[in-house]
Amino acid sequence: MFVLPRRVVAVGLVVLLLGGGITPLPAAAATDRAAAAGTSAGTAAGLDGEKCAPRAGTATGGAASAAVEAGRPAATDPAVRTGSADTHRRRARGRGDTTGAGAATAASVGTVASNVTQTDGGDVIRQTQTYARVQSQPGEVAVTLSYAIPDRVVGLETHVPAAATVTGTDGFDRVNESAYEWDETPGTATISYRVNPNRTIEKSGPEGAEGRYLSVDTGEWALLTRSLTPTRWRYTGREPVGYNRTVRTAGPGAAGEEIVYLGEVATFEETAHNQTFTLAVPERATMAASPISVLDSMTNASNALRVGDRDRHVFVVAAPSEAVDWGVEGYQIGDADMWVQSRQSLATANNVWLHEYVHSRQAYETTPGTRWTVEGWATYYAAALTLEQDRIGFDEFRAQLAVGGRPVYSDVALTDRATWTDDANYRKGALVAGRADVHVRSATGRNRTLQTVFQSLNGYRDPVTQSQFLAEVEAAGGPGVRDATATETETATAVTMWNETTHRRLFGSIPARIGYSLPPPDRDAAYRVDSLYRSNAPVGGSEPIRLVRNETLAVNAVVENAGGEAGAYNATLAVNGTVVAARQGRLDAGERTEVELTHTFAAPGRYVVSVDGDTVTVVVSDPAAASVTGVSASPRELGQGGRVDVAATVANQHDIPGTAAVVFRRDGVVFAEQRLYLPPQTTRTVVRTVTLDDPGTVSLSAGDGQTTMAVDVTVSTGTAEPTRTPTTTEARTTGGTGDGFSALAALLAALLAALLARRREP
Repeated sequence: MFVLPRRVVAVGLVVLLLGGGITPLPAAAATDRAAAAGTSAGTAAGLDGEKCAPRAGTATGGAASAAVEAGRPAATDPAVRTGSADTHRRRARGRGDTTGAGAATAASVGTVASNVTQTDGGDVIRQTQTYARVQSQPGEVAVTLSYAIPDRVVGLETHVPAAATVTGTDGFDRVNESAYEWDETPGTATISYRVNPNRTIEKSGPEGAEGRYLSVDTGEWALLTRSLTPTRWRYTGREPVGYNRTVRTAGPGAAGEEIVYLGEVATFEETAHNQTFTLAVPERATMAASPISVLDSMTNASNALRVGDRDRHVFVVAAPSEAVDWGVEGYQIGDADMWVQSRQSLATANNVWLHEYVHSRQAYETTPGTRWTVEGWATYYAAALTLEQDRIGFDEFRAQLAVGGRPVYSDVALTDRATWTDDANYRKGALVAGRADVHVRSATGRNRTLQTVFQSLNGYRDPVTQSQFLAEVEAAGGPGVRDATATETETATAVTMWNETTHRRLFGSIPARIGYSLPPPDRDAAYRVDSLYRSNAPVGGSEPIRLVRNETLAVNAVVENAGGEAGAYNATLAVNGTVVAARQGRLDAGERTEVELTHTFAAPGRYVVSVDGDTVTVVVSDPAAASVTGVSASPRELGQGGRVDVAATVANQHDIPGTAAVVFRRDGVVFAEQRLYLPPQTTRTVVRTVTLDDPGTVSLSAGDGQTTMAVDVTVSTGTAEPTRTPTTTEARTTGGTGDGFSALAALLAALLAALLARRREP
């Protein structure tokens, strides 16, 4: 299959898929990565999942959602900011080598409820793409592009494919052949257009098929890639305006974030390892493997690959093999959308289902020197994972990789694409990937593997160079492994497959496989905050997590060893891609633990907090302004020199922590001050005491700088009554019942009576 790195300008194949080029956005448009995923109704992502089962009947519509938060000051007006979305997408990756680009968002099928990060007050632009077959015109698909635009947006421009035929607009004015500008009319704005989904590709690559089609409308069903719709907007206010994209089908069908199937379809789901896998099986498709076994194989691979970049939703279509002359056996696009020909088997070293899934875990971008790793690693891991799942034997595994050692590849240097012959990136690339795995395992006593390097590359934000790749190889296995890998990638040296004895020694039992993840944001206790405002308070429950500056967030990162041996872990917490905290330790085989990672946010802003590719959004703001809502005094009447307690009630009625500097005054003169720090939705009372010496009416007040509340007390002439301190006397009794004081009084009375009687005696 072919695969291109993420976040690359959409050119080549994607432009073809969309029916032509797109008019470039203005220079202010910025690339924005999708930050949230849609989730099918009734399905929630979790660490563990149930076995999949077919849904009753057929799916009657599909949808996928994505959120993009964007914003930066406009050059001309500091009060107006700009945002953009869908301007680029992850390049397509398919079985067969093509050029082109792909997309990014979240996958789901059927009736969908979006799970999207939003800004305050629901300030989110909601775009919906609805796809429908045009039964009277095979080869055409109708698309309705609609926008719900919040009040803070003061301008919006979108683009449709250049080759699309626009059939109507409502709320948009045409700018040029592909650009449309919102006319600011309230309500939903729409553009209706039609596209020809039929796209072909020249067969190439070891997974190339006999035909040429990449997407198609057969008249009875259609399988295509959604339109790229670059959108730019202008808005007011400091908080960014979010962007949510939903992809739906009108009538039977299924939609992921990038791939759309139109026609009768059954869907199957399985959730495991923080991923939800959805497999759409068209009525026209004949499966070589059962849907349940396909999802089981993918979830097993999800557990085995501890390399980060687990997308929450994986969307797979089993493309009907018999009805269309497909140009490739599988095709992966966006973060985790793919289709695989339904006739593909799981019991083969050339496992297309797993090859495409491995591509979804490759988050890094490449340079020419590391380009070979895209297909080489996917081919290697597809075979290795299939062997590990006992679906093939070592002989078949060895035969698949040994092809890379044939003489036809003896002049190939993988870092020099000009030398690639006969799909060397797949063939020799897979063998070199496997040999690198062998080198690392051997040098470290199986404590580390090639996955260690894979995981490190997924953490790079810029395209990975050959020198960076070799540095990560050395960090994993040492200088000797680096030298061997440099020779096997940079020179035309011949490479050979290792034997079964070596494989049994280094791969016989599963080594340590350490994986890291964030807990779901809805787990309150997994995310806690400590500050002047609150102590060890849970702040999970929804995303984004909201803090104020100088608060410390504590996250219980999940660490799991899915391997067969004990191993060391290094759990790291990153904020906007920079590691800010780390914890080390060891885990036994099969053990799972949670480690606390903390970070203090000193400045307001929107932050992406991540652990090994799992992310959660944190919004940090200045504290809210708490207010004085009441004041009272006790006593209200007193003499000169008396003391009065003045009580101020202070309320933080906001959903974030708040603070107030409470100032107490006597006839306008300050006599006390206190700074209060309040958690969200909290009320507190603070009391200060003042002595009043002058007679008359005295105004006592408390204020927060915005609001002041006062109460009058009366001071009378004369000395104040002395303050009486209650005295407690311990009562003791020697027996019987009754009040001890009453018994003592009775005894004294008896003694007094006796004395009086004696005095009266003559």
